Amino acid sequence: MVDAAGLLIDPEAVEFLAERGFAGPRVGFVLGSGWGHFVESTEVLAACPYEEIPGFGRSTVAGHAGRLVRGRAGGRDYLALQGRLHHYEGHPLSRIGGTVGALHGLGVTELIVTCAAGGVNPAFRVGDLVLVHDFINFMFASPLRGAPGSLRSPARVSERLVRATEEAAAGAGIPLRKGVLFSSKGPSYETPAEVRMTRTLGGDVVSMSTAPELIAASALGLEAVALSCVTNLAPGVVPGGEVNHEEVMEVMTARKERFSELLACVLEKLESDREATVGGK
Repeated sequence: MVDAAGLLIDPEAVEFLAERGFAGPRVGFVLGSGWGHFVESTEVLAACPYEEIPGFGRSTVAGHAGRLVRGRAGGRDYLALQGRLHHYEGHPLSRIGGTVGALHGLGVTELIVTCAAGGVNPAFRVGDLVLVHDFINFMFASPLRGAPGSLRSPARVSERLVRATEEAAAGAGIPLRKGVLFSSKGPSYETPAEVRMTRTLGGDVVSMSTAPELIAASALGLEAVALSCVTNLAPGVVPGGEVNHEEVMEVMTARKERFSELLACVLEKLESDREATVGGK
């Protein structure tokens, strides 16, 4: 039987990337739809397309660069998956989890996962940034399938990273909502009935991603948190509620500077906290 690490960490991918200078940063990002501008606002030290990395695959969704980046913001190094692999593209969940495994194998211990999402909570508005403090995996599968040891590794969002993200946002004057993310398979957007179900089950925002990365991170011992932007009010929350990917990207593009500022502040906060902890010992 293979454990979670054996399932999710591909030694060939880690060795390939380490030889190309990607090892070392402790903070990693998964940059979903519209969040990739963060990389462009920083110094890019190294970049590698997913299709060149052993065990990865090509990202086909518009707006996803599909590359691993080592960058530097404010003197702080980070690793970022600029664009993600989606289950609805045909990628198995184990491969999606493997992208997190590669980050872990390169030294990442703290992970920030981002996405665009539909607003299910009627109090939310288009453009709101949501700090995900919990999530519901409704993909009917897990990236840990085949790893029995994962039964002892419950998926959790890191409370410490939730607090650190709140503090970073407050320091930058960036308002954050808090909510529960509901992750579905896609690729179709939700029906009004599915939106009502999501809200009944406790979801505040709904996406077609993020849960696999959070589950993988938890199983590997990474601390992880998620951020989402409300790009539309889901069907049934408001009359009509039709949405398409182009409209989602328009909302995200209009707010890209704020997203980049927030992620830079979170990176600075996590690294400063680490330095303070090490210095206090």
